[in-house]
Amino acid sequence: MKRRVLGGILAMAMVLSCVGCGSQSAGTAGADAGSGAAEKTAESTEAAEEKSDGKDLKFVYISKQLTHPWFVQEEMGIKKACDELGIEYVGIDSDGNDEKCLSDIDSAFSMEADALLMCITNQSMGPNAAQKCKDEGIPLVTIDDNIMDADGNQVPHVGMPTKEVGMLGGEELAKMANERDFFKEGNKVKVLQIDIPTNTVFAPRLDGYKEALMENTPLKEEDFIRVEAADATASYEENLAVASPIVLGNPDVTHWIVTGANDDCALAPMTVLEEQNFDMNNVLACGLGGYEMSLEKFKAGDPSYIAIVLQPDVEGYKAVQIAYDYIVNGTEMPENTFVSGSIANSENYLDFYPNGKLMTDQ
Repeated sequence: MKRRVLGGILAMAMVLSCVGCGSQSAGTAGADAGSGAAEKTAESTEAAEEKSDGKDLKFVYISKQLTHPWFVQEEMGIKKACDELGIEYVGIDSDGNDEKCLSDIDSAFSMEADALLMCITNQSMGPNAAQKCKDEGIPLVTIDDNIMDADGNQVPHVGMPTKEVGMLGGEELAKMANERDFFKEGNKVKVLQIDIPTNTVFAPRLDGYKEALMENTPLKEEDFIRVEAADATASYEENLAVASPIVLGNPDVTHWIVTGANDDCALAPMTVLEEQNFDMNNVLACGLGGYEMSLEKFKAGDPSYIAIVLQPDVEGYKAVQIAYDYIVNGTEMPENTFVSGSIANSENYLDFYPNGKLMTDQ
């Protein structure tokens, strides 16, 4: 679709819904839309007729790490929704590079994208990304990692209810720890948490774990060890180096609980403990995501590992629907759309992995 035509329908939609790309401020959005609407009335009518069936739309998804299993599955949901709605789709991998990520936004504009879906490499770049989309006149929907615009308003977002998901894992870990007598006299229990301070969705997950564990066990504030991940991706390999000095520096700990803000943050400490010949009956860990490494643990029958299995494909699918409804139907884009998860373990994992395979391998 030509940019001038898109500008017309978006101006019309913004007047009706008072929602601008990257802005939740009704006053600001309404004022901006109002100033452009008078100039584009004719184009709006033309655009509405042209887009009444949603054809000829192009959506671009920019991912911070499109080769990661999580984002591969997320992209599957995006592709499915685009295919069903007749939308042309383009995926771009920023590969963890902030500079490339901002350049990728410009590339999306050059492709004449009608909507931008995004998991940004660095949330601090959110205001810049939101302003770029606003200036270009296209809707922006974030997935997984939320961002704010220059006025401090959250951009329309699809993701998990972060703290609540963490509490789900914490409650299950507490139940398992109590059943295994982790807290009998003489035991020393510590909880290891790996955080990414620059990513605002990580800390609430860990806070959820912590709150649920403290409510359901004798654990106290001083029993929690929270450390920073080595990089912004919190990858398994990098987390090995982070977890090792924590384990080695606490030789008097008899029982470990690991709360993962993703799967990698839970599984790397487990590997370190195994390599130190720690009694794995005295270890409990919960991942978050439930991708390939978690599946391998489940297949191996590991009773000490659980994961909060999420639905990244559903997140991607919903993000497409939100942008599509905004463009075609003038539907207001919600500030938050949440997709929750469920607890998987070595006994019930086939309920979440049909034929014992990831969705990407079906």
